[in-house]
Amino acid sequence: MSPAPASPRKYKALTVSLFVASIGCLLMIVLRALVTGSVRHSFLLWNLVLAWIPYGLSLVIYGISSTADITPRTKLVRAVVSLVWLFFYPNAPYMLTDFIHVIRAPVEQPLQGFAVTANALLWYDIILSSVFAFIGHILGLISLVILNQTIRERYNKRIAWTFVLGAILLGGYGIYLGRFRGFNSWDIFSHPFAILSTALFNLLNLKAVLFSLAFAFFIFLTYLVVWSLHETARKK
Repeated sequence: MSPAPASPRKYKALTVSLFVASIGCLLMIVLRALVTGSVRHSFLLWNLVLAWIPYGLSLVIYGISSTADITPRTKLVRAVVSLVWLFFYPNAPYMLTDFIHVIRAPVEQPLQGFAVTANALLWYDIILSSVFAFIGHILGLISLVILNQTIRERYNKRIAWTFVLGAILLGGYGIYLGRFRGFNSWDIFSHPFAILSTALFNLLNLKAVLFSLAFAFFIFLTYLVVWSLHETARKK
């Protein structure tokens, strides 16, 4: 068996930088509210909180796997946390679909006295949504990198990549269920049978399959870049 991975404290600087970036997202929402008097895009903050959950769970899994002696009980805990991670992972790339609100909703007029045009506010909303989408998606990608590394060090490369590819495919389908069927990660605990029946039924829906595969392909391409950066830094 390969040696246990290093302590999760190695990700401290990365976690701090992601937290600072998230605070920057909050400040952009506050600035927009001051200019328009509206908190219309405040839902992005909750979506970003949900995107943090898979990142945090991946650190928990990494920490459990870092212990020298893995008992049957810790294996069970790790399996349960990994399953919860799988349920919450789609929340991270899901934020990319929030651009639909910029496309469909008209821009409010800025408050009187602000030297900001409606067109400028539209561009601000595009930048705002891009920042949230990027931070949310990168949180998910990094959590995938952490789990890939953890599984590789505990088992082998083939199992690790099988897990990653499976998570990406399920993530793409989870985004479809969230955006078009209105489900969220909490529903798996409160309405498990409704989610299961809807998920199975929509496997026969060509739109659902194509949307899920397209999103999964996008996630895979961006994951390859992040993974390559991680490997380049690790081998220095």
